[in-house]
Amino acid sequence: MSKFRIGAEAWNNRFSGDGWAYGKEPNEWLKLRIQPNNGKALVPADGEGRNAVYIASLGYETTVFDLSDVGKSKCAILAKEKSVQVDYQVDDIATRDFKNEYYDLIACSWFHIPWELFAIHYPRMLKSLKAGGDFICEGYHTSQLELNSGGPKSLDLLWDLDEVMDVISDGFDVIHAEVESIELDESDLHRGPAKVVRIHLKRKQPK
Repeated sequence: MSKFRIGAEAWNNRFSGDGWAYGKEPNEWLKLRIQPNNGKALVPADGEGRNAVYIASLGYETTVFDLSDVGKSKCAILAKEKSVQVDYQVDDIATRDFKNEYYDLIACSWFHIPWELFAIHYPRMLKSLKAGGDFICEGYHTSQLELNSGGPKSLDLLWDLDEVMDVISDGFDVIHAEVESIELDESDLHRGPAKVVRIHLKRKQPK
């Protein structure tokens, strides 16, 4: 069985309940940073679609890719509730083809993958941002391992800010890149004091 299939089954199980595992509201960092626009947005690993549906409500032509076909079905329900459209594609970052300089925004929360894959595929994904486009994300810091408010229980999946920036910041202006202490209240799975990495980068204009 492939790693893709194993991962998909785990997330399908997580999303198979009647409710939304991480709630229906968008991630607070994304909500704070993303402005209304009629451009194209990519929302990686958005599970049941809470961020994508919010971003679509701001006017973006919004695409999701995620491993979970159950998540796709839940996203469709939420999009209908909010009267927006989201193109949800069941796909894996490791095998996905990214269009070069295509999106105005890439936004994600809690998209944790093994570091070896992160170092290869996050930069590949970010090449699909147009000049002037924004990358906005939030992930759990390595110190989150000691806390119980959510996130992976493996250092290989958690983020060290310097290491992340070394991998992804080339070709970007840094608008914000900090480790922050916050109080999470997204769902029972994400609630309580947390240590997070918050990033906002803007693709540089060609000289």
